[in-house]
Amino acid sequence: MEGILTSMAPIARNLADLLINLRETLDVELKEWLDIVTNQDHRAILAKALIALANHGGGFVVVGFTDQGAPAANRPANLGAYTPDTVNSVVMGYAEPTFHCDVSHVAAPDGQHYPIITVPGGHHVPIKARRDGPNGQTVRNNFYYIRRPGPQSENPQNGAEWDALIRRCIANAREQLLDQMRTIFAGAPTIEAPEDDLVLTVRWFDGSLARWAEVTANVDPQSSIKFPLGHFAVGYRLVGNLNRLPADQLLEALDRGQVRHTGWPEFWVPTRADLRPYIQNDTIECWVARDGEDHGPAHNDFWRASLDGYFFLIRGLQEDEAHPRRNPGSLFDITIPAWRVGEVLLHAGNMARKFGDDTARVILVVEWTGLAGRVLSNLEGRRLVFDNRQAQQNIFRTTLTAQADQINDSLPELVTQVIAPLYALFDFFRLPATLPAEELGRMRANRF
Repeated sequence: MEGILTSMAPIARNLADLLINLRETLDVELKEWLDIVTNQDHRAILAKALIALANHGGGFVVVGFTDQGAPAANRPANLGAYTPDTVNSVVMGYAEPTFHCDVSHVAAPDGQHYPIITVPGGHHVPIKARRDGPNGQTVRNNFYYIRRPGPQSENPQNGAEWDALIRRCIANAREQLLDQMRTIFAGAPTIEAPEDDLVLTVRWFDGSLARWAEVTANVDPQSSIKFPLGHFAVGYRLVGNLNRLPADQLLEALDRGQVRHTGWPEFWVPTRADLRPYIQNDTIECWVARDGEDHGPAHNDFWRASLDGYFFLIRGLQEDEAHPRRNPGSLFDITIPAWRVGEVLLHAGNMARKFGDDTARVILVVEWTGLAGRVLSNLEGRRLVFDNRQAQQNIFRTTLTAQADQINDSLPELVTQVIAPLYALFDFFRLPATLPAEELGRMRANRF
């Protein structure tokens, strides 16, 4: 059976990443243990968090932790109360319009499991509370809740926050319209980068690979910190009327410009003293394995960002993470590359705005290594390829040039340009035309 793909169940990977260096953000709300079966006050507390995250564009409620990210007291004997039916009964009781949340019980580094509630984004209208909480507390009828700096879930406090909420809904409706138009029209805006600009970007990419080799020179070559089975690497350069940012402003821009559609975002800015970024020759660097701990190939990131608008990231392949039912180095996932490339393009769009030029050109270099001998598959069993397609070529590198202010609207087409030739290495596999748009839609709705 050739190239057959299975149905599209919600994405389940990467949730464990949220529990590494856990902290509350605008996308992640931490809650201590809640009795959402019999305690009406607790149900209202959860409802407020779910509505706020839905209006924020999606996110996660992680149960069992204090606001500071420490395990909460009074852990229940079992987690049987935390089911999709129970959580969605809270949504149906309090939210208008309703939406569907997924619930997963995920192992943390301490070995304990914790419930993570995945709240979808992509709503076309703002979501409000349909009734008061007990005694008129916590949740108020006809109130809208959003995620505000703090972070906290509250009613919008000013015109700017209302404007952001309404704009997000309009953008979601516009994205659906664009998806419908993509079924009629094919192609993406293609920009040719001047040869000198492309040469400079490739030089930065290769120099960054050399810098990573220097940083990891004393690491055991067989350690997954060195990605012996293969890596994903990406470098890009912004070209335009850019403001040169001082190092402290660039670090702040990187922190605020993170694309948090997955549990382990690209260009993550850690805050722990032994992990946080540092300056190296007018370049900000971050090496997640600097603490000496092997976090697994997909979590041992090394990234760089220059004051002049150059960026680079390398990480191991998620397919090579330890797993009882697969051998590292044997598989290549059919969906992960769309997410990785989509994230970095959105990151580039964010950085162009931070550097003061929305219309800057983004010149991108992307590389995968360790491909030879891998078989095309899917880690979660949603899109299974049954014909044992295998790659013979070991390294794939490609380039792309896009205009920053067109990335958001053209993301599926741009991603397709990057990854379609990659999949052709697997016995001429032809990437389904709808796959990038479907996967990116799930990514942007935080559905993993």
